[in-house]
Amino acid sequence: MSKLWILLFLSATTWAENQGTGLQTSIAADIVGQFGQINNQSNNRLEAREAEVLFFAPIDQLFDGTLSMAAHQERGNTFFELHEMYIGSSKLIPRSRFRLGQFFLGFGRLNQFHRHDWPFTTAPKVQSSFFDREGVLDTGLEYSFLFPTPFYLDLTVGLTNGWAFGHAHSIGTKPKLPTHYARLVTYNSLFSGGGMQTGLNYLGRNAADGSATKFLGLDLTAKWRENQTLVFLLQSEAWYRILSPATGGDAETTLGYYVYSQYGFSQQWYAGLRIDGYTVTSLQDAGGGKIGNLSYGLVPTVTFKASEFSTIRASYSFLGDLRDSKEQSPERIFELQAVFLLGTHPSHDF
Repeated sequence: MSKLWILLFLSATTWAENQGTGLQTSIAADIVGQFGQINNQSNNRLEAREAEVLFFAPIDQLFDGTLSMAAHQERGNTFFELHEMYIGSSKLIPRSRFRLGQFFLGFGRLNQFHRHDWPFTTAPKVQSSFFDREGVLDTGLEYSFLFPTPFYLDLTVGLTNGWAFGHAHSIGTKPKLPTHYARLVTYNSLFSGGGMQTGLNYLGRNAADGSATKFLGLDLTAKWRENQTLVFLLQSEAWYRILSPATGGDAETTLGYYVYSQYGFSQQWYAGLRIDGYTVTSLQDAGGGKIGNLSYGLVPTVTFKASEFSTIRASYSFLGDLRDSKEQSPERIFELQAVFLLGTHPSHDF
């Protein structure tokens, strides 16, 4: 029955496109192979990681609508689910835009992009540990305001249900305080056709059991272009998490970050390197002494983009773990990724 519904839905949207309603359809396919030892288990396999269907169009003279659905592999099972469905507008309120519905929350850098649009194949540890391997999506209201300043300054605030946090397959439990977040962004032009976007982030949520989670984050993205070639990309996020238990004991604090730099040899060939870091700053032994710890990663990447609609990427992940200056068994993983887009894919702001 679900397959029949999907077929009828796609047929209806194709008819709507042919009638000139302004409806745009985009399909993204993400194929990933991982070869090596992951969590001490062999994972030598190639899989269709995700397929996403996206529909977007003006609803009328004031509102726009977006609907996306995705089928993805997760621990050997295939899930077909709603990713995003929201109504929004940038015309109703001066200098403002908003969206109401279900969406990936507008904080940080990676969380605002579907992972087939990321410049690397898999999530850094800070992203997967704090916000899930795909990102945090929820249902609620998000509002953004562009300040009337002589320089670019944009504030986004959001309030969502918060029954579950991350990419969940259950309804979750009503929290004591829903998920709430804010992001303040500025942009600076750089020499030789470059630009840098910087964002300050806050996110909080109090779970049903009384525990509280707060995140403070900084994201930075810098790009330099020559004509149509992205010559250099620098992308980084740093997050500090505070987990306060319901019992009122000491909070657990964790710092995580990644830095990704990429050089473009041409419009088609790119080489990049990602450096990851993750440490529980409050980790102690039974006597209250601090335990030094650091999870780190080095991920060199080579990308071939025949066009904006197809990407082939190869990467090698060296993931290590230090505990009191003692090296744990590292993981070495080779990854191969192929992404292709069918139809009109919406562009991103920066």
